Amino acid sequence: MNEIDKNIQEFKIWYENELPHHNAAVNFFCQLIGAIPKVELVKGRTKSYEECISKFTRKYLPYIDKKEKEVIISNYLTDLIGIRAVCFYAEEVYEIRRGLRKYFKELEITDKSSQLEKTEDKFGYKSLHLKLVLKRGLKGIDNAGKFNNIQIELQVRTVIQDAWSVLDHKIKYKKSIPQGLKRRINRLSALFEIADEEFSNIQKEILKEENKINYRLKKGGRIETLKTLDVFRFLFVALKYFPNYDFSEFKVDGFVQEILLLKSDFTEGALNKALQENLSHVDTIEKSINQHLNPYTKIRYCLYKSNIEKFKTILSEHQQGIFDTLD
Repeated sequence: MNEIDKNIQEFKIWYENELPHHNAAVNFFCQLIGAIPKVELVKGRTKSYEECISKFTRKYLPYIDKKEKEVIISNYLTDLIGIRAVCFYAEEVYEIRRGLRKYFKELEITDKSSQLEKTEDKFGYKSLHLKLVLKRGLKGIDNAGKFNNIQIELQVRTVIQDAWSVLDHKIKYKKSIPQGLKRRINRLSALFEIADEEFSNIQKEILKEENKINYRLKKGGRIETLKTLDVFRFLFVALKYFPNYDFSEFKVDGFVQEILLLKSDFTEGALNKALQENLSHVDTIEKSINQHLNPYTKIRYCLYKSNIEKFKTILSEHQQGIFDTLD
């Protein structure tokens, strides 16, 4: 048995002895990183023994003197633990990096996004790769001391970057394929990149519209009577009458679609008029039945009273019965 074979055997014993500790470290780091703002998903794993030996043999062994006796393979494998953190938007990648600095010291950084943007003929997935180690003396973090000396490799990606990375790994023979196939893969990669940018841009536009709502409410903005209802115009009107209610985005979206299915040309002004003219009557119904009605239900009653023919189905038969009895 030559010296390298002995070193490999020693590494195998070390790997198996340390595996429970490394697996515990994976759980610890996933919990710690998962609590950082903007991280939506976090996964981690310990590199398998076979992967470790394959990497050592391919990347480091050719440059090691075969007569050298003191070769500690574990010292070459700084990415034994790999963690992947996923966020929604590209700008959140660097927010997460700032959050990580509270707990970790950066040993090395590779920005694959910047690398790919500087090339014209390469394809792959964008992400931020960090080699990290816990800072010393962390307070309030249970068991941090157990994992002080463990280096981890963390990849931070958006949801779309992560999806492309999964598909990218499934594409065989990427480096030496015919130019026509390379071009098609490049086009596919570009589509994912465009989708990532558009996803971020759409979110920014949504935030911009939400800020407009808040500004209009703050400044006492006028009702734009002829503008067709959408989620933002609905919120502007609804929040005037129910300023302390949390209108969740999913419910609002479905409710506005329900209204527009019944009357496709329904406007911001029409909604405001329905509430202005009928809300006091609905408050009377609420007191009469001695039952709290949430804003959605109150708005339904107001719409029904404003135009029974168009909005008949916006109330259940039971609700219609209550309304007709007390009207």
